[in-house]
This record gives sequence, C-alpha cells and structure tokens, in this order.
Amino acid sequence: MKTIICLPTKNEKENVKYMIDSIRKLGYDLFICDENSKDGTIETAQENNVQVYQREGNGKGYGIRKALSVAKDKGYDTLVLIDCDRTYPAGYIPVMLRYLDKYDMVVGSRKRKDIKSFHRLPNKIHTAAINLLFGSNLKDINSGLRAFKVNKFKNFKSKGFDIEAEITTKALKNKLKIKEIPIEYKKRTGHSKIRIKDGLLILSRIIKERFAK
Repeated sequence: MKTIICLPTKNEKENVKYMIDSIRKLGYDLFICDENSKDGTIETAQENNVQVYQREGNGKGYGIRKALSVAKDKGYDTLVLIDCDRTYPAGYIPVMLRYLDKYDMVVGSRKRKDIKSFHRLPNKIHTAAINLLFGSNLKDINSGLRAFKVNKFKNFKSKGFDIEAEITTKALKNKLKIKEIPIEYKKRTGHSKIRIKDGLLILSRIIKERFAK
C-alpha cells in the first residue's frame, strides 16, 4: 500500500524537526497541514524539504480534512495521522500498517495512566459515550495516532479537536474493521492547545454523529 504521513501543526517549531527526522528514518512520505504558525514551524519544515499545506480555517479538524484531500489527490492508499508534539513515537507506524492487511483503521491506544489527569477523565467519558451509543468496545477514541485506508472515508466535517471522534464514529457507522494497539504515550514537549470547551465539543460530535442520517 502506498502510504503518506500527515503532521498537523500549530506553533510546533521545537518539535517539528524531530518529528520529520523520526518519520524520514522509517522511509515514508510526509507532509504538514499547518494552522497559521507564527513561531517558525513552517520555515523549519520547508528548510527540511517538507510540503506544507495551510488549513482552510482555524482548528485541527480543518487540518485533517485537508490531509484526507491531499492523500486522495496524490493517489495514496493509506493516510497516517500523528500529532507533532512528540507524545506519539513514530516507531509504531510500521507495526500499525501491517495490521491494515486485515483492518480498515488502526489506532494507537494510550494507557490511561500515561494521559495527563486533566485529559484523562474527558477521554474516559468520550470513549464510554461512543461504546454506549455505538455498541463498540474501544479504549481510546481521542488518540492522535491512527492509520486508515483513504478510500474508506469520503470526507470529514469537524473543524476542531472533535475530528478524532468523527473519524471513529464514521468508521463504526460504516462497519469498518478497527484495530487498537497499545502504545507508549510520552510527555508533551510544549504547551497543549486543547481546552475544556473542546471536551464538550467532542461529546457533542459523538452524539451528533450517532443520530445523523
């Protein structure tokens, strides 16, 4: 399968070179979907010969929407999404891709104890909500590390941090085969951009997708 990696970024200069190098060591194509970074993220990526696409709006969802479009336009079979904050080791990507022979989407599932306490309870609530409403048995629906077959998704609507919830609910609604693999989740370098209101947005997205036609 022809695979490409997307790094969604917003002011990640201190991390982007490290992530680019980590992915290149694995031999994969990659690109960046950026949200108007002002700290030199874009310049650093371009200096390292990485294509940078600007999101069409402010929010992570816009970046992933663009990523899906780029992967389709360039004829890739598989898209891998990995956050650019060093929390998700790129070394898991080859393992995840091997599972795509039998599954449509593979997600890196974090151990709950590794997630910051501020994010732990919301993630538990979101995951429980999806499992209740969709009859699934998932462990981590908000993971920022996932690989999926491009042709299984038409488009996305989310604008913000509810994008992972939308990807997951659409996969479940369309009866896609999902595999979760346990991963190490490291301490973030830099500042988290997710806020309390984003937790409510994610929950709203889960409910909306469950009852949408």
